[in-house]
Amino acid sequence: MSITNKSDSGDRADSPNGKATAIAADSAAPLGTEVRDGKFGFVITGVEPNVPSVGDNPYLEQTAQGKYVLVHVDVTNTSDKPQSYFGDNQKLIDTQGRQFSNDTAAELVMNPNIRFEINPGNRMSTTLAFDVPPDSQPEQIEFHDSMFSDGTAAALN
Repeated sequence: MSITNKSDSGDRADSPNGKATAIAADSAAPLGTEVRDGKFGFVITGVEPNVPSVGDNPYLEQTAQGKYVLVHVDVTNTSDKPQSYFGDNQKLIDTQGRQFSNDTAAELVMNPNIRFEINPGNRMSTTLAFDVPPDSQPEQIEFHDSMFSDGTAAALN
């Protein structure tokens, strides 16, 4: 299975070294700026980079293999129809070009009232949890409307 990545030209291409190549750093929107992909607008409202575990309930607590990077996001449905949102579609890219998926179990512990369908014009606030190695330095997040979309990037610093 090859990893596909967005290049400077906006095309998706395989990385020759097998690592994810982030959307060009100069094209990633600054932290706190709305970015859009498909029918969603995304705004990062905060980042917590070194969290060892999440959850207040000791029976549901999730502990990171490395460390969690928590990304607080407002997701807005910009279309005229209900749209399903999935945290699994979002990817974190670190400064080494490695790509990480959202830890769904940790996301559900932190967001017990999360809605997966957002009605037109409505906004949902959520926290994504990415379990990364201790040496990882998060650089950007690639937001996706769906698993098939090209995505759009926002800087994490």
